[in-house]
Amino acid sequence: MEWSDFFIEQFASPGKLVGHLSYVLLVVSKMMRSMKWLRMIAISAGVVSAFYGYFFLLDFVTVFWEIIFVSVNLIQLLLLELANRRARFSDDEQRFIKAALPRVEKAHAHRLLKLAKHTEFQAGEYLTTEGVPVEKLYFIIEGAVRIDKEGSMVGVCGHDDFIGEIGFMMDGTATATAVVTHSVRCLTFDYLPLKGMLDKEMGLRQSLESSFNRNLVGKLVKSNEVTGGNDSLNTVNLRNTST
Repeated sequence: MEWSDFFIEQFASPGKLVGHLSYVLLVVSKMMRSMKWLRMIAISAGVVSAFYGYFFLLDFVTVFWEIIFVSVNLIQLLLLELANRRARFSDDEQRFIKAALPRVEKAHAHRLLKLAKHTEFQAGEYLTTEGVPVEKLYFIIEGAVRIDKEGSMVGVCGHDDFIGEIGFMMDGTATATAVVTHSVRCLTFDYLPLKGMLDKEMGLRQSLESSFNRNLVGKLVKSNEVTGGNDSLNTVNLRNTST
């Protein structure tokens, strides 16, 4: 048998292509960041695999277990959809989801937001203190916060900004001091409960850390306004405005 014939028989025949498709869909499902799409594509992979097992392999063991696989994913997809429909959010929580978790299922965002507290701070109050361990993560809904480093102002934060995210991610101390300049309304997350959830929910962790990175870019723009476009200062301020 020539190599080309062998290749066609093993990899490119109509039956084998159906088998390849089932595995391609399974791999693609693992690349999805949305749990809904992951389940839907996994179900498609299971259906194709069952079709392949029944019509081409005549392997009823494969068909049986693919039916189980599809059924489990259908049930999980249904439960997720029901949880999404039941999830209800306040205006402030919807704002947080839009800014921080735009691609996360409502049901998962709802679990995270159960840890949030709606808090207000008056001018002069400190959210973080340079060199002191970070105990909370703040998401500002409205208001303004001044960022100080070694006694000098290096940046400002406002609505849709995080405070304390670098200290949170690095399990360390605040790199700068955050002082409220105009009364702030925000969502506040206690460090330990949030860390405990994110250690178990890697999808949520990745989504939240991605939002931290996006927010860093916005803080750099604000820092640029404060420093008047000094590039050397901006490099330092990008780090320091993220407390």
